[in-house]
Amino acid sequence: MRAVGLYRLDRQSEPDRTGEFDDAVQIDRYCERNYHQLIDSYAVEDPAGLQRVYTSIAELFRSGRPALVVIPDATHIADDLETFVARLIELTELGGEVRCTDVERPDPLQSAEELLTLKGRSAIRQRRVREAIMAKASRGQVLGRTPYGYKTGINGQLQEEPDEASVVQKIFEWYAGPWSVPDTPPLGGIGLRLVAQRLNDEGLRTRQGHPWTQVAVAGILRNRVYLGTYSRYGVRIVGSHPPLVDRELFNRAENVTEMRRPVRKKRQADPFLLSGLLRSEVSGRGLFGLTRRRSWKRQDGTPMEKTYRYYECPHREPSQNGDEAEVKLSWPAEKLEADVRRQVAEWPDSYFSGATLVEDEAAQGSTEQVKHSEREFNRAVRSVASGYGTVHDLSQPLEELTIARRMANESIEVSYDNASVRQMALADDIATARPALLAVVERVSVGLESVEVLPKLAR
Repeated sequence: MRAVGLYRLDRQSEPDRTGEFDDAVQIDRYCERNYHQLIDSYAVEDPAGLQRVYTSIAELFRSGRPALVVIPDATHIADDLETFVARLIELTELGGEVRCTDVERPDPLQSAEELLTLKGRSAIRQRRVREAIMAKASRGQVLGRTPYGYKTGINGQLQEEPDEASVVQKIFEWYAGPWSVPDTPPLGGIGLRLVAQRLNDEGLRTRQGHPWTQVAVAGILRNRVYLGTYSRYGVRIVGSHPPLVDRELFNRAENVTEMRRPVRKKRQADPFLLSGLLRSEVSGRGLFGLTRRRSWKRQDGTPMEKTYRYYECPHREPSQNGDEAEVKLSWPAEKLEADVRRQVAEWPDSYFSGATLVEDEAAQGSTEQVKHSEREFNRAVRSVASGYGTVHDLSQPLEELTIARRMANESIEVSYDNASVRQMALADDIATARPALLAVVERVSVGLESVEVLPKLAR
């Protein structure tokens, strides 16, 4: 097979005793060993040169000449994972292949998954962290919080905690209910709410000493750790620790959950005007917007529904009455937003001077979409590198990540006069008011009974 070699001088080790670069020698030997005809070899000095050489190689592929690119490892064709995948997809679509001379990672995607990171990430730091985590995970040692029902042994692995293990068994038995006839829907036991109520009635508490809730019970029921299977960071070890429930009981509970899963309509989340601006004056933590919906029926059977919007701090604040009781810092959204607007309306013109607004609110809100796209892209790369799927399966995740990054970078900054910024900040329309508030407000300090809006004075 015809082949071209590609290696980077800025990725080189020391020359060998013959005076030749190790990577050049390895490419030659790889082609000889595998009966490839090496028609050319490129030595690249810098990233700019790499782009030019790659373009030349792609043109050769389009002309139907070589069919193989031989590189020492993935770092010699790209500096980040996204660029590497894009180039790998292009070369594959042109009918070519890429191979690494690295005997431990001959597959280019496996090499990239090991050696490259997303744009803007430290490859060395991420690799060291991942190696340490994977080494611990491969031994079945506990990473993060120890699951309820277990304790961490002196060897770092999970061991049964008898008192908690009996509670886990009760939860599965109560919820799964009696055995059902094969090929029929599971009969099922009591629901999540009643399981939690029964545990609390027996005086049982969670590990933190809190009453059991539906959420806590559901977390127990869907955790496969109770089958004796350890699964973290892509490492899955069956039988790494004692199971607390047998597979038949676990599967029955899983079937009951699926049968009872309600079909819900997707609701479009309404934006919150003050997201990212609010800070508790005691804990310094941010307040988050929450939407709660309540449904009920009148005596005549008429269905009713009401939506409540709040800003809440996840940290409980000490009471202002002098006792040690803690209270939840929570404000109705309408009241807090009206108070902020009132204070902003009283500011002098100088507080609005020179304000620059980011007009594209979609771009402001795209940070979470970028993070989500990065996770999905990484997951797809790991899957294909492990042999599940082909390089073509990476096209869609890469495209979605590229679009998300572009949206995050396309925000447009525009300057307005003082009167216009004030008017926009006080507008009822959130899409108009929010960019203006972000431009002029440094933060909003929120207490149990007080609100202080702090301006961005320095421009």
